[in-house]
Amino acid sequence: MVTETQELLVFHTVVKHASYAKAAEELSLSPSGVSRIVTRIEERLGVRLVQRTTRKLALTEAGSAFHARTAQILMDLADAEAEVQQTLRRPRGNLRMSVPVVFGHRYVVPMLGELLGRYPELAMDLSLSNRFVDLIEEGMDLAIRIGSLGDSRLMARRLCVNRRVLVAAPSYVARYGKPKTMQDLVNHECVMFSGFSRPREWKLIGPEGPVTVTVSGRVMTDNVEVLTGASKQGLGIAVGATMSVNLALLSGELVRVLEDYEFEQTAVFAVYPSGRQLSTKVRATVDFLVEKLDDPPMWDRSLAGRVPGF
Repeated sequence: MVTETQELLVFHTVVKHASYAKAAEELSLSPSGVSRIVTRIEERLGVRLVQRTTRKLALTEAGSAFHARTAQILMDLADAEAEVQQTLRRPRGNLRMSVPVVFGHRYVVPMLGELLGRYPELAMDLSLSNRFVDLIEEGMDLAIRIGSLGDSRLMARRLCVNRRVLVAAPSYVARYGKPKTMQDLVNHECVMFSGFSRPREWKLIGPEGPVTVTVSGRVMTDNVEVLTGASKQGLGIAVGATMSVNLALLSGELVRVLEDYEFEQTAVFAVYPSGRQLSTKVRATVDFLVEKLDDPPMWDRSLAGRVPGF
């Protein structure tokens, strides 16, 4: 069923072209259908709006007056629709976001001011936690995940690389020396990360390709800050994600060992539920994170030219 607003659009298109056929072509209607709509408007108003001649269509006096008044109505309607669409495109409302603790403190929190300044109608409910958060069950809009992804219910967008290197304190190196080969790690104290599926099995990529070695040590932890702290105390060689150990490498509290080897690179992802339409607030926040955390990420750029391998 054609609404009165659609009828007005048809009428104005006829006036623009002074032709039923050309109006029908623009509107993807038949010429007879366009003619019927104009006739229906005339019958409802009780006046003739269009004077039909053999050569062209012309407005009657009543038609000219009706055209002038309804033109403003159509313009106002278009402005109202544009305003509503612009409002819907603006990020607004409360965004619930889950972020790992260290990553949140170091990199997300310092960016909040710029993000919220850019989008004044956006509010942020930021949860810092190292536990696995079920976004769907807990009603989260967005999360930052580091490493591999396994939840098929989530959509993911890659933000940047996650590099992991071997580090030790200068005091440890002074006491035990640096390992010269991967196999030398067998005879060193290592600080192990229990978040790995096999914490004692380190698989690194070197000049000859992948190499695996079994390590041991007296400290194992599931917390990257504890991992870094134990290594800084000289308790062993540790796996250091550059986003966590970059400051210690720059200050000299830690140094790289086996500089030609790194763990297989993973990535930092923004993840969000796939079962719902991506909202403007989520899209805008993810785009902002992509902009700020583009490769190479800021923590790796800080090491460029100052630490071997960067």
